[in-house]
This record gives sequence, structure tokens and C-alpha cells, in this order.
Amino acid sequence: MRNEYQLSKREQRVMDLLWEKDEALTSVDILERLSDIMPNTTYVHRTINALLDAGLIQERGSVRYNTQYARKFVPCMTREEYAAKFLVLHGIQTESFVRVAMALFQETQEDKNKHADEMIEQLQEIIDALKAQAKNPK
Repeated sequence: MRNEYQLSKREQRVMDLLWEKDEALTSVDILERLSDIMPNTTYVHRTINALLDAGLIQERGSVRYNTQYARKFVPCMTREEYAAKFLVLHGIQTESFVRVAMALFQETQEDKNKHADEMIEQLQEIIDALKAQAKNPK
């Protein structure tokens, strides 16, 4: 059985498109924007159905195109939530969080010091929230 967090190239491109847009997209929208890897509607529909089956996207209304209606789709989770699930699936647990955060920071920063203060501030907010949560578990 296929793992729902292991995406094909087409599935990944559709998810990237949905994450980048702040609106629901139809299969027609997806075909227009990804025509380089989706040569026809069959590819789009198969990809959409696979993402629906995996629970990664959901329907969010419909829109009329000429005489037919097209379903609109949105992601069920953020890119970051997906990445977290993917990492956990591949054995990265909370014990590795600090090392993963550091590696991610180093991998994505051209100028290592440029955003360091912002990241430290954000990490401090996370630490404070975790400490508060540990003191007052619900």
C-alpha cells in the first residue's frame, strides 16, 4: 500500500500550487497552471483523486464552466504540517527537533546571520509556549 505522505512528482506540484494560492482551485485551474507536467485532463483527475484518497486535499465548493460544474479543491493541511508528518514518517522524532531545526536553518540561509535574530526570537516564543503548556497541561 502506498504511503499518503510520499508524493509523486505530479502530486507534489499540485500540492505546491494549492499551498501557494490563497484560494480554492478547480481541475481546469490546475491544468492551466501545470500544463508542462499535466498534458491532459486525465492526468489532472487521476492526481486529484489520489490526493483526495490520501486525505491531503478536500473539496471546497464548485464553479460553473459553460454547461458543467467543476469542483474546487484546497489542501487539508499546511505545507509545514505536511513536512512534519513526512519527517515523523521517516523517523524524525521530538528528540531530533533541535538538530532538524538547526539543519533546516543552515540549509535555507544564504547569509547565516541575516535572519538569525528573527529565528532566535521565534524559537524563544515556542520555548515559552512549551514551558507554559508543561506547567498547565489541559
